[in-house]
Amino acid sequence: MLVVEDDASLLSLFVRALEYDGYQCGTATSGDQALWSVVGQCPEVIVLDVVIPHPSGIEVCRHLRAQGWDGGIVIVSARANPEDRDAALRAGADTFLAKPFPLSDLVSAIDALLRPQGS
Repeated sequence: MLVVEDDASLLSLFVRALEYDGYQCGTATSGDQALWSVVGQCPEVIVLDVVIPHPSGIEVCRHLRAQGWDGGIVIVSARANPEDRDAALRAGADTFLAKPFPLSDLVSAIDALLRPQGS
């Protein structure tokens, strides 16, 4: 699991919640770090904030999908308007969560992405 968030307190909160639920997490605070981390860590799922330093979360998502990366992507954003949600899904995100959200929603979204097909 890779958590990409530039707000240190949110990054810590997300990681703690996911590790409590049994996930091992790597972290990144920018789009560039996220792209390098995907190569180095090969995560099954990325939790990706939209508003991060270059490139944006949407651009990271679009780039990964264009390169054929097929892991799960959960986009999280304080920008919760329909246009932002649609842009994230068009870029290849599997799920969009508008901040603030219950941490249980994040865990549920990840669980659903990791559930074996047909289950």
